Amino acid sequence: MGKTLALHSYKGGTGKTTLISNLAAIYAKKELNVCLLDFDLYAPSLCTYFNKKPKYYINDFLAGNVDLSDVVVDLSNELNLKGKFFLGFSSSKIEDIHEIEIHHEMKWQLTALKRFLAAKEELFSNFNLDYILLDTSPGIRYWSINAIASAELLFLILKLSDMDIEGTKKMIEETYNTLIRFGSKKFIILNKTPGASPIKEFMNSSGKGTLLSDDLEKDLQTSVMATIPCYCDVQFSRHEYLSTIKQPNHPFSKKVNSLAEQILKL
Repeated sequence: MGKTLALHSYKGGTGKTTLISNLAAIYAKKELNVCLLDFDLYAPSLCTYFNKKPKYYINDFLAGNVDLSDVVVDLSNELNLKGKFFLGFSSSKIEDIHEIEIHHEMKWQLTALKRFLAAKEELFSNFNLDYILLDTSPGIRYWSINAIASAELLFLILKLSDMDIEGTKKMIEETYNTLIRFGSKKFIILNKTPGASPIKEFMNSSGKGTLLSDDLEKDLQTSVMATIPCYCDVQFSRHEYLSTIKQPNHPFSKKVNSLAEQILKL
């Protein structure tokens, strides 16, 4: 049985979708079999990122209209990857988002979670998957919690701002620590950090220099697995698309490859 990992954040704009898409592609390039699912049902973006219009969406699966295997699309040959790269897209139609946002109460959410947990086992078995990767909705909503509760490895993505740090700290205290007691593992990924160096020194209240990652680990009680600088040509590209595959020698690609290797060791 493979592993399920989820990327989550306190708020949007942290680069979560770009990061998880590139991670999934790296693993498929390494001859692993992966399935990336767009579980950001409130603001889905993978359809736009990969420029796809699938026959069925994750919404159709959660509604009980199709099996999850009917939803996933195989992009392995299109991207010339040695492993299998499956994707499941969520619908960006206004009416579908409205349906999730307004009409689906906790009972529906729990039924949908049970349906996904059962289908997840089938995905691992039928497609011989090494990883399922979940791109989740930011913040704490019913479905966000359900998504991260279904994963063994949890990665909180944040930028270096007081809002991100304090919001992430609150999520850890109120939600993540409960999941950890049931066996999940959590890690911090600092994304879009300023400067060429991913870890900067700063002066604390005593006037001594400390490493930013060390300070955050102490404050959030969570290990910082990686820091990824903000590269303007990636960050402000009109359509960044799998830079780790298209530009393997780019510093961003090297950073994400290093992160991918660390996750493999978990």
